[in-house]
Amino acid sequence: MLTCLFLCAVSLTSIDSTDYQNLLPYQGVPTSMEQRDNKKNLSIGSVYVDQGAWHGFHLPNNAEYYGSFTGPLFIAQEYSLHLSDSLQRLQLINVTTDEFISFDSAASVDIHSQPDGLVQTYIWSDKKVSLRLSYSDNRTATVMTELTNLSNREQQWQLVWRGQPFASHPEQPQQSLIAEVESTDNQVNWHFKPVMQTWRMQLADAQYQLWFDRDMSIRINAQSGYLAIAEPVTIAAKKSHLFKSAQRYFHTAQEAKAHGEPDWNLIEQQLADNKRRWQSRMDKLIDGGDKIARQLAVKSMQTIIHNWRSPAGALLHDGITPSITYKWFNGVWAWDTWKQAVAVARFEPELAKSNVLAMFDYQFTEQDEVRPQDAGNLPDAIFYNKDSQRGGEGGNWNERNGKPPLAAWAVWQIFQQDNDIEFIKTMYPKLVAYHQWWYRNRDNNDNGLAEYGANLHPAHISEDGSLNVEAIIEAAAWESGMDNAPRFDADASLQVWQNYQGGELVGYSVSQESVDLNAYLYAEKRFLQQMAEVLELNADAQKWDVEAERLAKQIQMQMYDPESGFFYDIRYSATGSELMIDKGKGVEGWLPLWAGVASKAQAKIMVERHLTADEFGSKIPFPTVSVDSPSFAAAQYWRGPVWLDQALFGLQGIARYGYHEQAQSLALQLVIEGEGIIGQSAIRENYHPLTGKGLHCTNFSWSASVLLLIYDTWLKQSEEYRVDSSL
Repeated sequence: MLTCLFLCAVSLTSIDSTDYQNLLPYQGVPTSMEQRDNKKNLSIGSVYVDQGAWHGFHLPNNAEYYGSFTGPLFIAQEYSLHLSDSLQRLQLINVTTDEFISFDSAASVDIHSQPDGLVQTYIWSDKKVSLRLSYSDNRTATVMTELTNLSNREQQWQLVWRGQPFASHPEQPQQSLIAEVESTDNQVNWHFKPVMQTWRMQLADAQYQLWFDRDMSIRINAQSGYLAIAEPVTIAAKKSHLFKSAQRYFHTAQEAKAHGEPDWNLIEQQLADNKRRWQSRMDKLIDGGDKIARQLAVKSMQTIIHNWRSPAGALLHDGITPSITYKWFNGVWAWDTWKQAVAVARFEPELAKSNVLAMFDYQFTEQDEVRPQDAGNLPDAIFYNKDSQRGGEGGNWNERNGKPPLAAWAVWQIFQQDNDIEFIKTMYPKLVAYHQWWYRNRDNNDNGLAEYGANLHPAHISEDGSLNVEAIIEAAAWESGMDNAPRFDADASLQVWQNYQGGELVGYSVSQESVDLNAYLYAEKRFLQQMAEVLELNADAQKWDVEAERLAKQIQMQMYDPESGFFYDIRYSATGSELMIDKGKGVEGWLPLWAGVASKAQAKIMVERHLTADEFGSKIPFPTVSVDSPSFAAAQYWRGPVWLDQALFGLQGIARYGYHEQAQSLALQLVIEGEGIIGQSAIRENYHPLTGKGLHCTNFSWSASVLLLIYDTWLKQSEEYRVDSSL
């Protein structure tokens, strides 16, 4: 019996199991440097990347490209582009007959992905060719090409590789991509032209390298392509021969110099270590549920890992970006980070910590040259390139606003996984400063209920020196994370307040106190209380408890409407304040349940009244705006589509108040009805609440994080609710 249980556990999590092959759509051949759909996603569904590298690959989907991994895709500091259709295409020559062997003539062709790499296997009656691409470090993708003699007599073969980069970007045909090509006996090195264009690419002195583990005859053509011919090899009967090669992408010559030449013995060890690392992730992640549920969990993990970027440029720690396949999402965002870290902690706590630290590397201090008034807060997003004029309007770094306060939640969730008190010691003072900023800079009337708003920034001042009210309201909506939500529609009643400290202007608020923001702040107080208790800071713990109790009463009594049985923002006017009932119900109203700040009676009413199909119990549950709202627009970003983070908060909220069966049923409904959530499709940024159609960005990290948490909370342990039996 013990043996059976052990073997069952091995098969359940084995990284080499066919259960975990082809979970994402890597198949495709790029035809230009940049080919995207009308949503700005890469036309090829997914890209395989590992170890935080800044370049990745696809699998061939037609015979012409068999024997190669298509691409690579590389991130030109901030924007993902393809370097080639296939930079390393293999040709196999039978030396005895002097004939090229076509890969599509193989009797058996197997091309697949698995969590730790991409694999191709071609079998004829007398030979087998196996190719495997996996990452040995954060700059090196290694291709192992193994030729096996299946016959009973000696064979002699020769391998030839060729490839060529794209000449230029289709929108800049006059701008050549490659400045020069260098080659040695075992290397080809493409040096990129130092293009510096904010919204296209930043290449500086970037270079792309192809290395072989032996001397080759290498020829470079006029179009920057190459031909690399290996010496013929003789392979005895039933024996194999292994060829190693490596593709590396570096942003700068300094990076390339620091890596030096490949150490092929070390690379083999690194590949073995990385396989073990993947197996460890699987062992931590997979511990129940049916096959489809487990596949969803692994697919979610793969999506997150593909969006992992290792330190480079201004990114000082490993961070998770929203999506490598979407045009503008190769930076690190604040509230994306908090949600991603909670999921990553389930299978790799150290990477989760690093993701959090990547944002806190840029926490503002009182010594900050641009915004000392924002000490404690963080930028909205950080990218490879740090804007030299941080207070200005150029560049991708957004310091016009912050993002909702979920950092303490992320840190506490990470601590729950590994009990690292040193991490709590490091983060606690940073989180306290972050929390206090909200009350210093976003509580205009000092009543303990905060508002979303905007930082001091040139974009918030009109040319005549007056306030740019429209821009400030826009930034406040961004700060909420719900960019175009109806509650931030500019109308005559939505005003801008100026916030002062010590007589100095420190920022702006919009004239409404938001229920989600204050629920987040309540939750932060409770997490900070728990951290203070762990650190034996008893006075702090008591202070956080008192503050939380006071805020709870305000949310329960001032932000809840007994007649409709729902929570709303409070809007202020010249004559007073009122709940924003006329704007309709938004998913933000469920945040008091997630935070645990609603009363039991309030939670009961909400669950009983508002989880119907024409409100928040739609086909994909928890739309951003209730289906019966006058502002509901099913496909318009934050005016109807289901964002999975908000769905998770809703599910966790109702479960917190004891409605476990409903939470589990809705979680399963979300997984089954969401287009492509199950099966070989990219995970989407958000979903149509009525049809389940996937919307907007592909391969979205926080959606993947939510699906992983749904697996961990509901799918892995349910016998009654099984994904398989529901299809």
